[in-house]
Amino acid sequence: MNLKSRLSRLQIQAGAGCTIPAAHPVASNLRSRLAQLRPERLQAPVAATGRQAMPVEALARAVGGEPIAAGVIQIRQRLPLTAAHGSIGLQALCSRPQLPGETNTGNRRPVYIDTETTGLSGGSGTLAFLVGLAVIGDDALELTQFLLTRFAAEATLLAAFAACLSPADRLVSYNGKSYDLPLLTTRFRMQGLSPPFAGLPHLDLLQPVRRLFGRRWNDCRLLSLEQQLLGFRRVADLPGSEAPAAWFDYIRHGAGEQLIRVVEHHRQDIVSLAAAHTVLARAITQPQAFDVDIPALARWQAETDEGAARELLHSHAEHLDDDGRRLLAHLSRRAGDWAQAVAVWESLAAGGCTDSLERLAKYHEHVNKDLAAARRCCGALPPDAAREQRLRRLDGKLRKRENRRLSA
Repeated sequence: MNLKSRLSRLQIQAGAGCTIPAAHPVASNLRSRLAQLRPERLQAPVAATGRQAMPVEALARAVGGEPIAAGVIQIRQRLPLTAAHGSIGLQALCSRPQLPGETNTGNRRPVYIDTETTGLSGGSGTLAFLVGLAVIGDDALELTQFLLTRFAAEATLLAAFAACLSPADRLVSYNGKSYDLPLLTTRFRMQGLSPPFAGLPHLDLLQPVRRLFGRRWNDCRLLSLEQQLLGFRRVADLPGSEAPAAWFDYIRHGAGEQLIRVVEHHRQDIVSLAAAHTVLARAITQPQAFDVDIPALARWQAETDEGAARELLHSHAEHLDDDGRRLLAHLSRRAGDWAQAVAVWESLAAGGCTDSLERLAKYHEHVNKDLAAARRCCGALPPDAAREQRLRRLDGKLRKRENRRLSA
């Protein structure tokens, strides 16, 4: 007896007097089953506003690009070096900038890279739907962007991007070391592709910006850099935080209006990145003109050239705060220029700097051998156990010196 017969017999025994309703027909294939669950996934995209969805071809025309494969739009643009970005003439990009500590980069082609992604937290679930780069040509800044219009084309986009790089390149980004490159590396590996970044030097401009302006600006976002250094202000710009939603709106509904704005926002990011590289190098040579944090710049220079750092501080001595003057004294002491170090310490000590008083005490005791001066400096220090121990030692040395003098 089969299951249906057994159920019918039980119903009759229970006096139900009714029949088993016919079961819903089972979908004959996977497509019809999916259609029952999520029919909207199989329909052509319809814009959320009720308007007709924007075809890929129309989107490509709107952003000035062309489809190079199913699901990937390539956008190329040449920005003449006779143009300007904010207050910065792009002709300045012809001289390859070099920041403190950089070596062996002069012959490498700088490649400015940036991404727009489906999320800001990274991780394996985040992909880059818009990847762009710029290189400096003979007479133009040459920009290339790759826009993803379907998930399945990610490998194609990544391969097209990788083909734009060469072993002689040098990557330049903004927060790329912490975000863009780790994310792209993950996506390459997930698609079974070799990341093209191995062996390429990488300059992340966020780090020097934080060094030079972290104490000057409210934040070090690219938007702040544009306004403070480049004299560039965006008009009707779509914030980067809205980019993921704009891309998903196109993927799900075919709504392309906001995605077009994302492409323009991304283009401006890359141009600002290229201009910022040149302006940062200029700011290092003209720190006062750009309101650079001079002690911070000197610390950066001192990592590879203490002489240059000391010269920078000495030439701007009248504009230094106490932190900068302490650094000048430190570098002067290391260079053996005790006269300059002592002059700075005395100036700082007159203003109540106990660290400088302590250094003067040590200088007079161990270098200048003026025990009386050392004791005066030590006596001016705030009372504590270390001060008392130093005073006892100095008093002992003074007694021994006096005894030798009397016995001579």
